[in-house]
This record gives sequence, C-alpha cells and structure tokens, in this order.
Amino acid sequence: MASQQTAKHRKRSDGRALGISAVALGTILWGTVGPVVKLFPDGTAFQYSLVRNLSGTTALWLMVLFSKNKRRYTKQDIVPILVAGTGAALFFPLYIKAFELTGVGVAAVVSIGVAPIFVGLIAWIALKQPPGKQWAYGTLVAVTGVVALNWPSGNSTVNVLGIGFALAAAFGYSLQATGMGMISTRHTPYQCVAPMFTIGTIFQAPLSYGKDFTFLRDPVLLLGALYGGVVTVALAYAFFIYGIARIGAATAVTVGLMEPLTASILGVVLLGETVSAIGILGSVLILAGLVVVSRPPKETAKINS
Repeated sequence: MASQQTAKHRKRSDGRALGISAVALGTILWGTVGPVVKLFPDGTAFQYSLVRNLSGTTALWLMVLFSKNKRRYTKQDIVPILVAGTGAALFFPLYIKAFELTGVGVAAVVSIGVAPIFVGLIAWIALKQPPGKQWAYGTLVAVTGVVALNWPSGNSTVNVLGIGFALAAAFGYSLQATGMGMISTRHTPYQCVAPMFTIGTIFQAPLSYGKDFTFLRDPVLLLGALYGGVVTVALAYAFFIYGIARIGAATAVTVGLMEPLTASILGVVLLGETVSAIGILGSVLILAGLVVVSRPPKETAKINS
C-alpha cells in the first residue's frame, strides 16, 4: 500500500516537473519576441502581429493535419476555444494601446504582473479551483520581481487610461490561459492552440487594414515575422499548453513571468542594454517566486506503513 502511494506521489511530482519545464521553455521562447520586434520600424506593431499570427496559425494547422493523435472537436470544446480565442485577440492590441499611452515600463508592470492574479481569481471564482497558499506566496514574490525589473524610469508618465488598457490586456491574457486550461485535457497541444489563434487572427485582422506592409520586403524583417509565428506562437504555445495540462493555468501563468526576465537578459546580451540594481533584484525575486510555485505540494494523505 505504502509503495503504491509513494509511486503515485512520485508520478505526480514527475508530471509536475515536466509541466513546469514545458511552460518555462515556452515562456523563454516568448521572451525572444521583444528583441525581434525592436528590429521593426515604428508604427508596424499591428502588422507584425498579424503576420506573426497568420504564419503561426498556418504552422499549427499543418502540425494538426499531420498528427496521428488528433481527436474530433465536440460541443464541449466550443466554450474553451471561444474563451481562449477572445483572450488571444484582446491581449496584444490592448497591450500596444497601453504602452502607447503610458509607456512600456508601466504597461509591462500592470499587464504582465496582474495577469497571474486574474488567472488565480478566475480559477477560484468561476472554476471553483482555489490555487492555494503556495501559489499565492510564490506569485506575490514573482510579481514584485516583475515590478522591480520593469520599474519605470523617472521620465515615465502614468496615464490612467493607459493603465486601464493594461489591466484589460492582463484580463485578455488570463482568458487565453483559462480557456487553454479547460481544453488541454481533451486534445493535443497543437489542436488546442490552432483554433484559438484562428479566432484571434480573425479578430485582429481589421486592425491592420490599410496599413503599410512594405517593410516585409526586407528579408531580415520577413524572417523575423515568420520566426515570431512558427517559434513564438506555434512552438511556444504548444509547450505552454502541454504544461498547463499538468500544473494548471494559475501556476503556468506565474511560471510565465519568466518571459520579461528572458527579454531583459536578451536585451543585455544582444542589444547592449543595461539593467539597474533594482532590475537585478527584480530578476532574483522572479526566480525565487518561481521556485516557490514550482515546489510539489505537500502530500496530504498519510502513507500507511
């Protein structure tokens, strides 16, 4: 009896470790978006997002087409797909609007920092799945780290409307993660993400209507846009949703706070940017928070000898 319970506990721990590793890998890939986007001309954010989504969605459906493990979609999948797709459509445009109004630093602190809290509240209130004290402590530490890492400079202006857009972006990201968590137990990662980004792409397409796409004549920028789709959408989200199925949306989004840390490290290494002392402290706090939420929960059942 004791050996069976120990084996089950070990299996859960191994699954949790695998899920956290997958989410971490996905968010590291997301973190490469920032340095790539900085190569693009000003005012092309929506165009970049559309090309990224189109190429990513195409790659996802090709992977679904050639997959041997795919299942039929059912009526049970409609709500999760719509929830996740709506979140995918809302996040990027709202985030862009937020940093145009209140600056990248403030927008990042609010949208990225608040998202794990929204996901935890949605899981608790709507899905009746309280994340637990361990998640709360780890998320608090990691969010504090995100605030420190993205602390606005002295010339930043705090715009109330911009903060509102950033909060809405955080909620969009939360819907995306929650919908993925709902569907992740029934389908393969690619089957989960493909319809979600199809909806997101359809919703975002009008935002780029009439805008200039001539920058894609530059082979480097075209390659950057395709990289964004295939790697930071198709592969990254597949890893992310693989992890969600094993550790839940709330924990996955907290582990996802590695994204700004990755972007910051790449900024220093590739773009010659500098990080302040408070930014270094923020990086340490993010890692500390991730260690806390990544620890396996204590076994509540007693193991009989």
